[in-house]
Amino acid sequence: MFHLFVVAMALFMTSDAYVDRNSIQQPSKKIDIDLRKVRSLNDNLPSVLLSNYKNIKYYGNITIGTPPQTFRVIFDIGSPNLWILSKKCNSPACLKRNRYDSTKSSTYIASNTSFHMKYSGGYHIEGFLSTDIVNIAGLNVQNQTFIEVSNHQVSIVERLFLYAPVDGILGLGYSDISVDRETPLLDNMIAQGLVSSPIFSFYLNRDTSAELSGKLTLGGSDSALYEGDFTYIPISRTGHWQFIMDKILINDINICGESCETIIELENRFIMGPRKNITFIDTLIQTSMDCDQISQLPTIQFILGGKAFNLTSKDYMFPHYLNKTICLSGVVNRFDRDDINWILGSIFISRYYIEFDMKNNRLGFALAK
Repeated sequence: MFHLFVVAMALFMTSDAYVDRNSIQQPSKKIDIDLRKVRSLNDNLPSVLLSNYKNIKYYGNITIGTPPQTFRVIFDIGSPNLWILSKKCNSPACLKRNRYDSTKSSTYIASNTSFHMKYSGGYHIEGFLSTDIVNIAGLNVQNQTFIEVSNHQVSIVERLFLYAPVDGILGLGYSDISVDRETPLLDNMIAQGLVSSPIFSFYLNRDTSAELSGKLTLGGSDSALYEGDFTYIPISRTGHWQFIMDKILINDINICGESCETIIELENRFIMGPRKNITFIDTLIQTSMDCDQISQLPTIQFILGGKAFNLTSKDYMFPHYLNKTICLSGVVNRFDRDDINWILGSIFISRYYIEFDMKNNRLGFALAK
């Protein structure tokens, strides 16, 4: 999740208004268009094929405008906002990527609102709201408002994207944490009858040579990509994909501690936990070792809804980017927070297919094929 605080600045205002995104309630909006026939659950659900960038980032294509301009976006399940680099951004980092040019779109609608987005760590980007047609999975979402990024602090684009060839972020989080009070893309898709349910699912593949690197399915799940039935876990805090994990077991030792408040993060590679717990885990699994010896390491069991979801050493260890014979642990320290203890990143998601169900405020976990 990209943890941020946002400053929304209407151009007619004389001072900045600092907004806590967790306190914003999303107003309902009416879309003046004919609703399309909702797809049957028996039909193929709309989906986006994902590209795997060195097992660090997974991204897919969307288009914006008329005629369509193509952009590669990271899908952020921790926020509901869509932002794209603007043609008005002329930094070296922006010039290397696709940028939205409103002057080339006949369906562009201007806004009088600018934004300053501040990320944890002191990084920030500046932009403004724009509205246009956004196409995802072959579906045209009318009147979608998004943020055009016109300026950013030095290196933030590289730091956010880790040098992956992407042009923006598309949020699939809850609308009540929207930073701009505008309807998120998924909510607009529901309102416009493009998908039947506020549900989406992710399949990620760590095999960079595989034909299918990953897939985002909208409106439901793709049964061809997982085995058995889902284990459903209720969301413990709406607004985030946060839930309570039962236990984390290594050699029958519970690592989870007194609290297992957990979130899923698609855009984060690692499994992260409190420093004291990770320090203990490091005594049970090595943080660095020869790749041909990792089979000696124990299995980590994540107990969700009373069921064990196992990661073997092949799942949580990965080759060093400079020396492929050395493998590093993907279980790492994170900053301590009172509300969240653990993060399950793409290392976990690439092993287990996950359904994000906003309708019932729950997460579904199943073994990925």
